[in-house]
Amino acid sequence: MIYSKYRTNSRCIMKRAVMLLLYAIYTGFRLAQAFADDFTGDKNNERIEITDAIQEEIRWLLAETEVTISTRHEVRISKAPGIVTVLNGEEINYSGYRTLSELLRTVPGYEILKSEDFGAVIPAVRGLDGANRVRVMIDGHLVNNPLDGSAFGNFDDFPLENIKKIEIIRGPGSALYGENAFLSVINIITKDGADIDGIFLDSGFGSYDTVEENIVFGKRYGNVEVSGMMHYRDTNGYDGTIESDSQSVLDNSLSPFGFPAVSQAPGEVEDWRREYSLNLKVAYKDVYFQGWYNNKNRGPFVGPQHALTDESDIESNYVFAEAGYKKTFEELFTIKPRVYYDQFDNDTYVESLPEGSTLSFDTDNDGSYDTFKTYTDGFVGNGKVIQRIAGAEIPFDYELFDGNILTLGFEYRFIKQSDVQFSANFDPVTLDPLESMTDFTDTYPFLKETTRNIWSVYIQDAWDITDDISLTLGARHDEYNDFGSATSPRLGFTWKCMKNATVKLLYGEAFRAPSFLEMFTVNQPAILGNEDLDPEIIRTLEMGLTYTFNKYVTSGISYFNNNVKDLIVLRALDSTQETWQYDNFGDAHIQGFEVETKINVSQGNYVFFNYTYQDPEDDHGNELPFVAKHKGNIGINAQPCKYINTNLSAFFSGKRYREEDDDRADMPSYALVNFSVIGKEFFRTMNVQGTVFNVLDKDYEDPGTVSISGDLPRPGRTYFVGLSYQF
Repeated sequence: MIYSKYRTNSRCIMKRAVMLLLYAIYTGFRLAQAFADDFTGDKNNERIEITDAIQEEIRWLLAETEVTISTRHEVRISKAPGIVTVLNGEEINYSGYRTLSELLRTVPGYEILKSEDFGAVIPAVRGLDGANRVRVMIDGHLVNNPLDGSAFGNFDDFPLENIKKIEIIRGPGSALYGENAFLSVINIITKDGADIDGIFLDSGFGSYDTVEENIVFGKRYGNVEVSGMMHYRDTNGYDGTIESDSQSVLDNSLSPFGFPAVSQAPGEVEDWRREYSLNLKVAYKDVYFQGWYNNKNRGPFVGPQHALTDESDIESNYVFAEAGYKKTFEELFTIKPRVYYDQFDNDTYVESLPEGSTLSFDTDNDGSYDTFKTYTDGFVGNGKVIQRIAGAEIPFDYELFDGNILTLGFEYRFIKQSDVQFSANFDPVTLDPLESMTDFTDTYPFLKETTRNIWSVYIQDAWDITDDISLTLGARHDEYNDFGSATSPRLGFTWKCMKNATVKLLYGEAFRAPSFLEMFTVNQPAILGNEDLDPEIIRTLEMGLTYTFNKYVTSGISYFNNNVKDLIVLRALDSTQETWQYDNFGDAHIQGFEVETKINVSQGNYVFFNYTYQDPEDDHGNELPFVAKHKGNIGINAQPCKYINTNLSAFFSGKRYREEDDDRADMPSYALVNFSVIGKEFFRTMNVQGTVFNVLDKDYEDPGTVSISGDLPRPGRTYFVGLSYQF
């Protein structure tokens, strides 16, 4: 143990010596330059540019990637007990992407799908789709909505201008984070005041009348640090055409009875979005406060009944506030208590079927329709609900001895679902059409008002056994008052087996708690909740190998094996398939591997590549739907001069499979090419950006329900042009 500590200290001393030597060379260069400037002042600007370049190169050579997401405290990514991806702010900016969902497509194991019912983004990770199976945090604060368990309804268009870096775990994370950390964990780390040091203005426009405005601000004043962002985005959205929808099918079945066709197909999808966001962080010494407000209105893309309409409006308001404190005692003991409050306001006005639509009924069960009900103003419902969350967490870190950190934490979350309101232009029981919107809040609410209490305790021991070997053991227990408990253990072993190679062996378990929609939906003609649901469970074995060929080239390969139990799905309650209920039905087995390589030629010049193979099957050996077995990314970022940055990237996906009862052919493979150019430092701090997405105008679709025969069209070639300036 003494020898290990001596080697560690020696390495630290050597590293610091190298840094001091580089800094001495750099300082000497600056002094020589200052002396020369007395005689040749006209060369001053050119020499400043040279020294700035040298300083940036030194920073690049000495940079080490550290992450906190895998252990809750900083650790080098090579020792992190997880398969971790880090996207830094520079890479995000160079990519040309504008939103979180666009950026996630570049991450190994990730695929991005579009939902036809309410237009939200659905990430598929390692062969399994589900936005409620990915935990999303902003500066460590959970932002998943308890209503449906997803964060992507609010944050699929999350702006990238204020992001310092994004840390992503590919694999289970419930041992540290609990609910929703099922397939992956994403932590979006925003910029601090010192990172911004002023005001950053960003404005742009693009295809489909897209307008985006951002103000990012930050400053440090002694012990006080303030930063934040104001964001506005308005777009008409993609105007792809649906040739035939579920109303087209209804029209065909009703035409023999003399009812006219009312389907809006062929017609355009409703993909418009309008969003306002505010973010604020304030820190004073060891105390901090952070807050977020987000208002978003959007169209339903197609709609919950898979029929095109033109009057739906899905509105969400979200706010959170968090205050915390961090204190370290004698460099051994750290406490980081925090309290927080979240509120989700959801107002969903949905026209499920278009004006003049008719529903047919077989009231005497003789096999033929005998009753018809026509909805002149369409089939419309308006549901409102609020979820309020109050919580507190107290984590402790204690360094038992050199290289060993013990983490113990306690958390309590109280969630209240209330203010449920429901109105409709139809009777919820008989489905008889009504002359106007009628309030059914007291008689037939669409959700139960309820509360959820969650008590949690977690423990982790991270031990650097030697300089080259690390072991992490941990577990978390979550106790829910409405469905029971879940215990999530994990084990992580990392070994620097060679000078430039690191091996990781990982095992973890995670759970996904049933959402409020899945448990407490009531009084709906098509879908019912189930209060007897159990949580979904995943058990994952992972192995990873990272090899650094030299200071320029790093490659990695990881293998994963997921076993999923008690998947929550909708099952038909009768042979007519008119009423469906959530149920734990079916298991899944997914295995595969991920390969990634990055070549850092010099600062700002690099090549990257990643490839994912995954083999997802249900418990009967059938392929899981909607996801591809093969997918990957390749790209190059080049700076031909100081003032120009170019980025060319391509995403490719293999064929995607259909649901078991869908007789259509599997969806073909496709590739998307994106190109971005940034003109930097005009008038010192002005940047101009231009990005073309899907440069080759590739025609492709996302999987859609059988009632939409042509699937879900996705955008062809689009563009975005932006201008930014920093004060």
